[in-house]
Amino acid sequence: MGTGSESGSIPTIKENPPDDSGKVCTWNCRGVGKKGFSTLIKDLVYQNKIQVLALIETRISGKKVDSVIRSLGFDSFFRREAVGFSGGIWILWNKNITSVNILEDNHQFVHSKLNWLGEAKEEHFTFVYGSPRRIERRKLWDDLRRIGENGVENWAVMGDFNAILEEGEKQGGPGVCCNNIQEFSFCLSDCNLYDLGFSGPSFTWKRDCLQERIDRLVVNEAWHLGFPNRSVYHLLFYGSDHRTILLRDESLVVPPVGPKPFRFLAAWLTNESFREVVEDCWKNNMEWIPVIDKFHQEATLWHQSSLKEAQKKKRQIQRRLSGVDEQLCRAPDESLERLHRSLWHDLNAIYIQEEITWFQRSRCN
Repeated sequence: MGTGSESGSIPTIKENPPDDSGKVCTWNCRGVGKKGFSTLIKDLVYQNKIQVLALIETRISGKKVDSVIRSLGFDSFFRREAVGFSGGIWILWNKNITSVNILEDNHQFVHSKLNWLGEAKEEHFTFVYGSPRRIERRKLWDDLRRIGENGVENWAVMGDFNAILEEGEKQGGPGVCCNNIQEFSFCLSDCNLYDLGFSGPSFTWKRDCLQERIDRLVVNEAWHLGFPNRSVYHLLFYGSDHRTILLRDESLVVPPVGPKPFRFLAAWLTNESFREVVEDCWKNNMEWIPVIDKFHQEATLWHQSSLKEAQKKKRQIQRRLSGVDEQLCRAPDESLERLHRSLWHDLNAIYIQEEITWFQRSRCN
């Protein structure tokens, strides 16, 4: 299915209680085959309580797709496969939280209807990946007009449009093409769609000194009136040249955390200090059962301490990335660019270590 689409479900290992803070997220991830990617996604989903995730420019197709999708932690999916190493749109969700009905799709958009469990209102979401080529992007504008002419209620369009709406949404690079702006603007006007605004940095795409706001959410009046508490956030780049775009509900529910059984985690072996824990437990030549009991206690305490330290380090790196990111939005700086790459390298190393843990836990379950 190199050019086609497919939907399906994945056997559920564990269902978490629904959380109403993060509804929908889109991200032009520029490929899903990178090492540590699945752990990055799980961390992104956990931190932002994402319920529906649209990954754009997945860039893989064929047999490899299934294993990647299974590793991301969702039990249901729809995929519009990449053509070779170009494009691709995946929609991921958990069926205990929402149902997603795919109404139409092609290589530039997936049009769907979302029904949230426990909510009476349904909404239509069109997830888009506008072609970098203007002539193909015009076909996307025509498709959106056609969908809009059918009188879609509660309609939101979200993703990478590869187009801007005004000159201020571009910084650096060659001059702005007014015709491109007009074509995009006329399309939104014809569809009665308007930009919902955002919180966070102004630009969603960056390459060298060029920055643009080409990822966004646009909605019609019925959607805005029906869901007044939704807000858009521009998150970090997370190793891609596109920011993650989060649609968030301002309510927040914290799920309860229950006790966990002891398990030896392979990721411990990647930490040099764990060797000291093992040696300390066996150095007194105690009987087997007491040693095992002591090891369980010491390893659990060490794990809690090292995990807390790793999470603290991860949050520190993320905060530094956010600060560097904010400064780079004001003006390009080579030293800050190097620091950004170094911080992302350190963060990705943590994600890879976490991925070992998640991989083992999935096999245990």
